[in-house]
Amino acid sequence: YSVPQIFELLVKKGVCASEDFLYNAMNSIELPFNIPESEMRCFRLEGYLYPDTYEFYRLSKGTDVINRILKNTKSKLTAEYKQKAESLGFTMDEIITMASLIEKEAPDRDTMRKVSSVIHNRLAINMKLQLDATVYYVERYIKPNISGDINRYNSYYNTRKCSALPAGPICNPGKKAIEAALNPADTDYLYFYSDKAGNYYFSATYEEIKTYYEN
Repeated sequence: YSVPQIFELLVKKGVCASEDFLYNAMNSIELPFNIPESEMRCFRLEGYLYPDTYEFYRLSKGTDVINRILKNTKSKLTAEYKQKAESLGFTMDEIITMASLIEKEAPDRDTMRKVSSVIHNRLAINMKLQLDATVYYVERYIKPNISGDINRYNSYYNTRKCSALPAGPICNPGKKAIEAALNPADTDYLYFYSDKAGNYYFSATYEEIKTYYEN
């Protein structure tokens, strides 16, 4: 889920009285992680509301709810993860961003590692990621939930436009996606395609991957 989906669910389940309380809490809470403060990022805690089973009192304060989730997130992002991220040349925030892309693009551990290899391989040669999930995130979760110029984040998150990773995560990834981001499959893949039946195809060349979606 993205931040807007999580906040909507918390209100629907009676945990908080209003989504506004949660947005206000998100924007005012002290950050327990080294999350970059940037005007290019839309939702401050996107990527850091770890998906898990939680128990809350009904009509809790927004700050209490978010702090409980963040405490759990902090316990999940281990020192080993951070060391592995550094060994790959990435910050943990970049790995969480990468994991969020993998979470939205792949259904299982094996496919996640292959999608991760595509992302790593493209980043290594300064090739745009061009992932559909980032376009959907802008259209479905950013634009309906902000005021003012609703297009102001397009070039920061749409990986058909931005040169590398988006400005921040596009959802809140779980363990499998985070570990896939840290442990990509060893491939030369630069392209992947999934058909309507849920089959995934990977290739090193555009010419090869094109044969899958043209057939």
